[in-house]
Parts: sequence; structure tokens; C-alpha cells
Amino acid sequence: MIILFFISLITFANSLSLKSVLMAIDCGGQESFNSKEGFLYQEDQHFSGDSRVSDYTYNDVVYDGIAYTFTPKVYFTERHGSSFDYSLPINKNGQYTIILQFVELYFENEGERQFDIFIGTKRIIQNLSIIDNKHQKGSAKEVFIYIEIKEDKVFHNDEECTKGFINGKLKIGFRKGAADLPKVDGIVIVKGHNAGEEEKKHLIDNWEQMLEENRKKEAELQRAELEAQNMIVPDSVEPEEGEGLISFLLSPIGIGIIIFGMVVFGLLIFTGENEDDKKRKKNKSK
Repeated sequence: MIILFFISLITFANSLSLKSVLMAIDCGGQESFNSKEGFLYQEDQHFSGDSRVSDYTYNDVVYDGIAYTFTPKVYFTERHGSSFDYSLPINKNGQYTIILQFVELYFENEGERQFDIFIGTKRIIQNLSIIDNKHQKGSAKEVFIYIEIKEDKVFHNDEECTKGFINGKLKIGFRKGAADLPKVDGIVIVKGHNAGEEEKKHLIDNWEQMLEENRKKEAELQRAELEAQNMIVPDSVEPEEGEGLISFLLSPIGIGIIIFGMVVFGLLIFTGENEDDKKRKKNKSK
């Protein structure tokens, strides 16, 4: 089976390589899986607080397809609630990027869901709406948060996030804002601050074109696989002399013609033998 890598995401995939991704959580998901970029999403874990899981696997919007992502599975499930946290283990000091992944599958309009995001006790984002001028219902949205961990403290924009890093764990909080409940579909922690935010913006701005290019590439790869398995003959390859006749005779039509010919030949022999018997009997009667 061919693993389909989408060429339009080469730069983004390099940014989110196996080496740079420290951890990825499929929020609400019950099993691990590999993303198209090549890193592993772990099943939901490290959460606490007042929350529950929703599974949208068979939702009509999911069936039609999640926009702005080539790893839609992470958006099939979510964790939501009035107030909950993720405490993610990070063992080393350094710069990191938190990528929070969202999709709105319930509300239709911007602002119908608004919530706050915290690191420790510091509010990083206030009244986030998943739906905005570029993201509609069913569009994957990623929020990039750049932090630095040093001396057992976490900093955002050079300001300390109090209680944001305790006992080697980074604490990310989701709290009620101006409307409804907070939710999250996926969390990815990336080493460094080169996590592909600009590439993601480019993907959103050119989504339809990239989608069409990748459909064509997928069709080409599938055809190449069939050719490699000798299931179809490439257009550019001419059959060798005699190969066409053999292929025809071995086809269902060819086999049918052979069987029909054998039946006719047998009938002719049988008819001829009956005529000879009649003649012998006639001669004896004389």
C-alpha cells in the first residue's frame, strides 16, 4: 500500500518532523495514530478538571471533509467542559511552540463559542472564537503559542506564567469566556519556534488549489502502484509480438471463443459419426 504524502506540505512537514515534535495528543481520542506529517498522535491523556468527550466521527460535516488539514482524524473527537487543564511532561529547558488544534462542528457563526486559554494562572488568549473570517464551520484552526522554559519556570512574551510549569509539567488551561464552553481537538508541542505557522497560513490561503494538486498526485501514485503490480499496462509500453494474441486468448472473451469452437467441433464429429453409421446400416440392409 502506498503511503500518500502530499507534496504541497513539504515545508510544513519538515517543520513538524519526528525530531521536532515532542508530544502530540488527540484530545478525546481513544487510540494513537500517525499524522500525514509523520509524527505520532497519542490517545487522550494528561487532562484534569470538569470536562467530557464528544465524538463527531459520523457527523455530516466530518463526512463532507475537514478543511485546512490533511490529518482530519484528530478533529473527529474533542474534549470540552467548563474548566479543564492539560499537564504535559517536558523534561528540558528551552524554547517550545504549543499548537492548539480546533474545529467548530456545532455552532454556525463567529462568537457563538468564546473561551479563554491559560498557561498556569496567566491568560494567554481571551474570548477565542474558532469561527472567524478565515475559518468557518468544519475548518481546522491552529493557534500557535510560543514559550520558553528555563529554571523551572515558563515564559510567554518574556513574562512569567505563574504556576505554568510545576514538577516538570507544562499546564495549559481552558476556561469559559463570553459564550458557551471551551473545547480542544488536539495539542502538539514542538521544540523551538519554527513550527510552521507561516506555512499553515499559506495552506489556508491556497487550500482549494493545493487540494486539487494533491488529488491529481494521489491519482498518479495510485496508477503507479497498479502498474507496479502489473494490474494495468502503461500507455507508453507496446506489447511484444505475440503477446497481444496470448493475452486475448487468456481473456474471458478468448476463453469463451475457444470453448465455443470446441463444442462446435465436437458436434461436427458427432454428426459425422452418425452419418457414417446410417450409411453402414443402409448398405447392410441391401
